Amino acid sequence: MPHAFMLWTRTRPCHGDGPFPWDRASTYMSRDDQATPRDPPPQRREVLSSAMADAVPILISYVDRDERYRFVNRAYERWFGVDRAQIEGRPLREVVGDVAYARLAGHVRRALAGETLIFEGEVEYQGAGVRFIEARYVPDITPDGEIPGYYALITDITDRKRAEETERLLIREVDHRAKNVLTVVQSLAQLTPFESKDQYVQALSGRIGSLASAHSLLSTTRWSGVDLHDLLRLELDPYGGETDEQVAILGPPVLIDAQAAQSLALVIHELATNASKYGALSRPLGRLNVSWSFDEAGVLRLAWREDAGVSVTPPTQRGFGSTLIESAVKQLGAWIEHTWRPQGLKVRLDLRQGAQARPTEGAPVYRPGVTAEAGPSLSDQHVLVVEDEAVVAMELTRVLTAAGAKVIGPAGTIEEAMQLLDAHPVDRALLDVNLGGRPITPVAKALSRQGIPFVYLTGYQEPEVDDGPILRKPVPANVLVGALARGALLTAP
Repeated sequence: MPHAFMLWTRTRPCHGDGPFPWDRASTYMSRDDQATPRDPPPQRREVLSSAMADAVPILISYVDRDERYRFVNRAYERWFGVDRAQIEGRPLREVVGDVAYARLAGHVRRALAGETLIFEGEVEYQGAGVRFIEARYVPDITPDGEIPGYYALITDITDRKRAEETERLLIREVDHRAKNVLTVVQSLAQLTPFESKDQYVQALSGRIGSLASAHSLLSTTRWSGVDLHDLLRLELDPYGGETDEQVAILGPPVLIDAQAAQSLALVIHELATNASKYGALSRPLGRLNVSWSFDEAGVLRLAWREDAGVSVTPPTQRGFGSTLIESAVKQLGAWIEHTWRPQGLKVRLDLRQGAQARPTEGAPVYRPGVTAEAGPSLSDQHVLVVEDEAVVAMELTRVLTAAGAKVIGPAGTIEEAMQLLDAHPVDRALLDVNLGGRPITPVAKALSRQGIPFVYLTGYQEPEVDDGPILRKPVPANVLVGALARGALLTAP
């Protein structure tokens, strides 16, 4: 056992041992010594070394060839919750436990064989719980080459690792959200009907602007949700008209969660656009009243009431805006009802999820552009589409239908996908990796059991799946069709 550790143990103050060496420090230095500093004498150095070992926050120990602790510093007491006298002299395995010993045994053997090494990993210690550590093992090699033991310096890096994992997940989530937004924008560009350049640019810009507004609100709250009043005001302010009285917004404080905010923003945008073209906001005397409240079951009921000031004729054709509202409402898991009155439109929207009280303080019009002709045909193939972004699901349906497929769905939840799989013949499937925070694994396993090929579609850069082809959003239509048709492992950039 090293001389230094023997002295550390012997020089601890005990009753009856006489003055502690700290009190004799002045006897080591003469006046000449003070003029010309010298190294402290050996005993003094051992006391300093022992004090320093106890002062540092890392664990310092010496373990002999029999794998018994011969010295531990005070940090061990904090870790294991016992006096170090109950650790020194005991076997390593007995102190740390069988689970931790199995994790560390290989490194211990290497240190006792003369190897200096650094180990980093998660270890479950008996009496200290699970810790993520950085351990440095340094063999004690004597001048004649013997190795009586090794030194261990162990740093608890659990907090650092948790912070790194949180940062990794945050970056991954930001990447996922950004790609989802890009995919929604791509889908809107494909789905927005083209009648004229000015009409198309105005309609597409408005929808993208609505998404951007919701995104900005979410960013200010770190994606914890948005205030419903703020969301409505941001969407309706451009239609305020000549007087502030034209639009009235009234309701208690409500938080719309991040998952629902952008879909709800699209619904409000489409209603406001329609009102500005044909309804209450298209006339100076028109009035729009938006109010909401919670019912006894906790459902948020939002009422949209237009009064145009004159008799209004309901539209005779179903436009793309109506289709977009319907899809967005489905994604929200909500219920909507339109009522055309002589004075204007009345809409009731019930949000069964994604909203919580806060404390007081027609078919899409096909246009040339992105087509699927370059890929293999999916003629007469029954393709199950599982995607919880309503606009993306609409665009996927259009692309696959144009390629000759018969689309089953789209399904926005795992439960809905499983029901469709049981009720319909399915030849192939397209699966969004993440549905509202839930992994698609149950659907993928069900498809695998039935021998049905599928392709994953994701906004994650590193999706935690490895049992199927992966396409990353946004993906060109021909690549999507080709991957489904061939079942090949393709990765879109």
